[in-house]
Amino acid sequence: MRRTSLAALTAAAVTGGLLLPTTAARADEPTVFYVRQFSTACSDTGPGTLAQPFCSIAPAAAIVGPGQTVDVGSGTYREHLTIARSGTPEQPIVFRSSSSSNAYLIGATGGITIDGQHDITIQRFQATQATELPALDIRNASGIVIEGGSFSVSAGTQPAVRLSGVTRSTITRAYVTGQALAAGVTLDAATSGVTLSALSLTGATYASLADHSVGIQVAGAGNIVRSNVISGFSGTAIAVETGASGTVVVNNQIAGGPGHGIRNHGAAGTAITNNTVRDRCGDGIRVDGTSSGVSVQNNVLYMNGPFGQTGCEVGVEFGAELQVRDDAVKDTVVDYNNAYHRETTSGTIYGWGGSLTSLSWFRTVSGQAGHDRETGLSRDAIDSANSAAAGYPETDRVGTARADDPGVPNTGAGPVPYADRGALETIRNPVARTSVSLNLADIQVTIDASASEPGFAPIASYRFVFGDGTTVTQTSPVVSHRYAGPGDYGISTTVIGTDGRSGTRAETINVLRRTSTVGLLALGNLRYVDRGTVPTSLTATGTGLGTTGHFDLADAGNGQVALLSRASGKYLGVDLYDTRSVSMTAVSIAEVQKFSLVTNADGSISLRSVVTGRYVSAAPDFSFLLLADKTTIGTTEKFYRVNVADANRSLRALSNKLYVTADSAGTKPLTASRTSASRTEQFDLVDLGNGQVALFAGANNRFVSADGAGAKPLIAIRATVGSWERFTIVRNTDGTVSIKAGANNRYVTALRTNPLIASGSTTGTQQRFLLR
Repeated sequence: MRRTSLAALTAAAVTGGLLLPTTAARADEPTVFYVRQFSTACSDTGPGTLAQPFCSIAPAAAIVGPGQTVDVGSGTYREHLTIARSGTPEQPIVFRSSSSSNAYLIGATGGITIDGQHDITIQRFQATQATELPALDIRNASGIVIEGGSFSVSAGTQPAVRLSGVTRSTITRAYVTGQALAAGVTLDAATSGVTLSALSLTGATYASLADHSVGIQVAGAGNIVRSNVISGFSGTAIAVETGASGTVVVNNQIAGGPGHGIRNHGAAGTAITNNTVRDRCGDGIRVDGTSSGVSVQNNVLYMNGPFGQTGCEVGVEFGAELQVRDDAVKDTVVDYNNAYHRETTSGTIYGWGGSLTSLSWFRTVSGQAGHDRETGLSRDAIDSANSAAAGYPETDRVGTARADDPGVPNTGAGPVPYADRGALETIRNPVARTSVSLNLADIQVTIDASASEPGFAPIASYRFVFGDGTTVTQTSPVVSHRYAGPGDYGISTTVIGTDGRSGTRAETINVLRRTSTVGLLALGNLRYVDRGTVPTSLTATGTGLGTTGHFDLADAGNGQVALLSRASGKYLGVDLYDTRSVSMTAVSIAEVQKFSLVTNADGSISLRSVVTGRYVSAAPDFSFLLLADKTTIGTTEKFYRVNVADANRSLRALSNKLYVTADSAGTKPLTASRTSASRTEQFDLVDLGNGQVALFAGANNRFVSADGAGAKPLIAIRATVGSWERFTIVRNTDGTVSIKAGANNRYVTALRTNPLIASGSTTGTQQRFLLR
């Protein structure tokens, strides 16, 4: 036998390197070649180091070998990348885009070609605008891995991604865009053992009889189409063609567009399992031609077929949610699917042998679909799939493991009776629902998470983050926290189940500096602003100043104010979408929560909304609902301030130790004649500014007047405040007060049980009162 010389073997390795795998890189050889388009030191004749990188990709592709990497920086490369060298299974050749913005291969012939090579990995490249060639063209190759990136064609008939004679390869997590005449991804009859997973494919969304593009087209054997998201494409989103066999179409999510969702056209042994297909003009799933041994199980089909769909091609034939036709009726298995179309009145959403049928009739004529459900409710897909179905996936489209919802009966079949139908497993994590309230006086927030909803398991604990470095974890859903001072704080509430699953709600709160706490007495009807019949609304209907009518006035900056309801812990705001009503809804401050405070000549105030530029009114036509809808200030736009501490006060005369009363519902003059104080003996001190107050009688909701310019006894008869209704409270050194009438600058005198009158020139015993 003739021996081959060492020199001959060496020559064969050099000249025939495309046929024989090369040896691993020596220790002194680079493991990474760098391409940096924008480097001032780049050279296509250099060493390809990071210090002196290549300017373009082709020189690196010409020398890279097994176990080596071509690292391409960001930029637009107007070249077609042809990879003519191979790696090994243990040491593949890697082309990677190192930048988060990716490397772009641009132009009519831009893209990537692999022809006759093996064991190559391509990561994060973007090939766009191709018109003459596919953006990714792989032929007669094996061991090819495409990870990330995007591939698109802008015109022409070439698919965006074409695989011909490819085996043992994967394309995953990439974006693919086709056009009217161009498919997304095609696998020819000689392509087998290829997995397409987690792709996002988009095609033309209009319909034309001439332009039937396909999202994914499979013609070979043993390929897997898994966990892809597809929309558009005027022909079919996923097409498994005649000659294909053993194809698994699983966990795909297909959205609207012309044509069919999934079509098995003459292929054998296809498993169409756990897909979600909706809003297609054609059939959701169609099995036809000479198809044999096809299994259609665990799918969710919704609103497919031309049953009133808009934008559908005239002439789309026999549209249904699920249809089996031609020779495929012999042995196609249909079961455990959900199918629904809300506009169907005849119930003809299934197809069998060329005729549309209802689900019940489909069962009769086909002997199939015993566990199918005609429903559009997502809960009907939970814990109801057949885990023994052909191609059944142990995880859903996003990799979530099957989980048993304890709130839903297990009606599925197989070893996992709680698997869900469709592409996604429903996981009910806890949902954090919170009610947040503020207390500006104590600079405090209270979070109530009692309304939170458990997931699969009971809620075990609550974690509260207050935005000032404080975190509290506890089993109780209610917590309060006091801040060191006013400020803006980001808070969050996380509810955690006993199974470790959690849900979080986050929001921002504005803790403003409080300037006073007041009640607002509407001048239009002499009633206090209080909570309305709707819990968040406000109406001027309160007959007295109760706790639900307390409001904190707070500094909102730039001379503006905000009002916080003490009862709800929420700021008042203007609802721009509901007749400008003022309601209590927010714990954060936006423009709708800001008001300008206007002081009127009569001592009342008005509130002008910053966002609408209109004044707040107690609207009599709407049961005195507060609306920010008036352009000018009238009676209904005026409010008197009553400091909360000055409400419901009583006056006890020092002269006879009896309480002042507005007797007979205020129809008689005031006298100091009662031994105890009830509502008839209570008065609110209305703040008129400049140290003056008005006495608002609880007996009849009228202002006390020093009638006749002080010459007559005091009596609660006025509906508005004039000069006779103005008083000054004088604080005496013994803790008593004296009341000086603005009408005549005389002090109110209580002589025995005679009517009170502003007649005193000094503050003696008869002019002194205990303010309780």
